[in-house]
Amino acid sequence: MGHIKKLTNKYKDMSPVAKTSIALIIARFFQKGLAMITGPIFTRIMPSSEYGIIATFTTWQSVLMIIATLNMSSGVFNNGMHEFKKDRNSFVFSILTLANTCTAICCVLYLIFKPWLDPIINMPPYLMMLMGVYFFTVPAYNYFLGRKRFEYKYIPILIITIAVSLISSLSAILLVLFADESQKAVAKLTGSELTFILFGIVFYIITVIRGKGKLNFKYWKYALIINLPLVPHYLSMYVLAGSDKIMISNMIGTSATAIYNVAYTVAAVLLVFWEAIDASYAPWIYQKMDDEDYPALHKRAKSILLLFAGFAMFLTLFAPEIIRILGPEEYYEGIYIIPSVVSGVFFTAVFSLYIRIEVYLKKSVSIMIGSVVAAGINLLLNWIAIPIFGYLAAGYTTLICYILLAFFHALNLKRLGYSKVYNNKVIAALSFALCAIIIACLITYQFPILRYSLIAALLVVAIIKRKFIITMIKGKKKVKQQ
Repeated sequence: MGHIKKLTNKYKDMSPVAKTSIALIIARFFQKGLAMITGPIFTRIMPSSEYGIIATFTTWQSVLMIIATLNMSSGVFNNGMHEFKKDRNSFVFSILTLANTCTAICCVLYLIFKPWLDPIINMPPYLMMLMGVYFFTVPAYNYFLGRKRFEYKYIPILIITIAVSLISSLSAILLVLFADESQKAVAKLTGSELTFILFGIVFYIITVIRGKGKLNFKYWKYALIINLPLVPHYLSMYVLAGSDKIMISNMIGTSATAIYNVAYTVAAVLLVFWEAIDASYAPWIYQKMDDEDYPALHKRAKSILLLFAGFAMFLTLFAPEIIRILGPEEYYEGIYIIPSVVSGVFFTAVFSLYIRIEVYLKKSVSIMIGSVVAAGINLLLNWIAIPIFGYLAAGYTTLICYILLAFFHALNLKRLGYSKVYNNKVIAALSFALCAIIIACLITYQFPILRYSLIAALLVVAIIKRKFIITMIKGKKKVKQQ
């Protein structure tokens, strides 16, 4: 009981930012964990052809969501929450109507060009209709949770995310069990998508009531100016993250893609961890930029990256065990991809810190240019390297592009006169040191004793520096080395 009380007191002593980060990490890992648990269930209760429809649907949904809703919850939303503190209800309602207008335009265009688009998208009419309804309602769900994040109201985030994940998974399993063999994909997607749609409708009604139907076109203009250039950025990031798998399938074969994809699961865990931290720290970054408290920004960025680096190293050293859990022996060679993809995720964290400042400064065009160019370079490097070096090259080509993106955004902040926000030399030294250490971990995969010794050493350092680590997590103003 004493230990529980001690942990409770430590949690109470944390800053709202840290509490929100922890809540988001728990929520996201619960989502991902549930997906990993239910994945094998679905593969066993439905034919592979039906499961393939789900994969295709999910891919198209991810891409079309960016276009049909402008993906404003990931971009201009935080700016609006920060800039229009006294009129947040009207702002949220206004951008929701803007997202709906974009969705309506996309639906009309789809209906006009349906004969040409259907062979490309290759989805049954019912699923396209389901996707359209999802695009209309889910922005309200995203904005509701986005506002809770911005206001550090982490309990509703945790409850809603866990509830939606559980209900969507359970309803999908039940519907698949009772569906005909040829309708199992439709049943699964109906269960999972309908849950988000129903919750979206609830939050849609709340948004309309709070906004009192007060549509302000000033917010439309504001959102379009900032977010339209970010649409190519989001699409380019999707290309950066997913084109390697498509190119490996076409150039080598689907078995190589399967190995690469399993290895990428490890990096996905790290990415979830980063996305939760990034989302919760956005309001704090905006406040510090207002106050021009650049030393605090750099100190926190360094602390976050150090913690993230430790987690990345730990995950990389445990790669052989993780791969053995995720797949049979033929997937084991995927361990040699993990250091490059983990390093790539770390550089994703680095350039995300710069992008957050650029979004605050409303410099969307420069963000777009960097992402589009990086995606183009990635496609070119994959086209050259994969046929020569095999699928292992894809992890390194993506890593190179992420390094270029971090360098580009650092230079861009300097060009804008904000080089003092972060100490680029310190961040660069930390990033490349970690990159070198993680890639050097490849050697330890052949020497288990050495690898376990390094894991033990990392744990000892974490224990020795536990007070320093806890202080960084709590988000206190003074961070002292022991």
